[in-house]
Amino acid sequence: MLATAALKKVISASRRTDLVAHHPDELARRVFEFGPERVHTVVIWTKDAANLLRHEPLRRALGGVGQVFLHWTITGLGGSFLEPTVPPSGDQVRLVDEVIAYLGDARRVHWRFDPLVSVRRGGESVGNVAVPLFRSLAAPLARAGVPVVHTSFVTLYPKVIRRFAAAGVEPAEFGREARMEFLAQLSAAASDVGMRLVTCCEPGSARQRCIDGELLAALHPTHEPCRTDRARGQRDLCGCTVSLDVGRYLPCPNRCLYCYAHPAA
Repeated sequence: MLATAALKKVISASRRTDLVAHHPDELARRVFEFGPERVHTVVIWTKDAANLLRHEPLRRALGGVGQVFLHWTITGLGGSFLEPTVPPSGDQVRLVDEVIAYLGDARRVHWRFDPLVSVRRGGESVGNVAVPLFRSLAAPLARAGVPVVHTSFVTLYPKVIRRFAAAGVEPAEFGREARMEFLAQLSAAASDVGMRLVTCCEPGSARQRCIDGELLAALHPTHEPCRTDRARGQRDLCGCTVSLDVGRYLPCPNRCLYCYAHPAA
């Protein structure tokens, strides 16, 4: 094993804002500044993967790194008042074969049906705590070879509660038993189509990894090692391994009402 300092970096892009969907030039610039040849893997987090296929400067930047791994968030809520400018789920699902061809391996895509949220505003109820919705998205993604789905219930941070209240939105709250029962239903539905369900910082569930150095090394074209020790500064239930997040709290036009990263209420 190489010394830690000699290992190429895993870059996270980004937990702080959707760089691929809305700031692809920023991401391309950061990769070039860092040096693509020094990057083991770029882990993408996005609700719209189209720029991985269409944005040439970003493709050039990512073309020089060891591999690209995609956390693709498709919640079924795109276009609702919870995700007002996020593309409809069907628009994203239709890209799956092209995205996998670009990444080179379906195992480099993990689907995020995350967060799980149910709210009411006036007489309108919106949410994705629904097994039929999950199944409708899981089926085409599984057929394309996507092996894993990550999920968790929305965390009602004080700033999220304030934002909901200002918008006249009342969130449903789920007790531990109801949460575990629904997660068991999702796990069974995922298994039915050959997927594995993984929770993300979900109380009552085992600690899991969204950024998993062992997996990234196994999927790397030359199986090059990277850091596999647990990252500091994450939530207690987060098992993610060390990475460098290259994002900033840039404006995010997704405008998701439940957003954790948005620094203001």
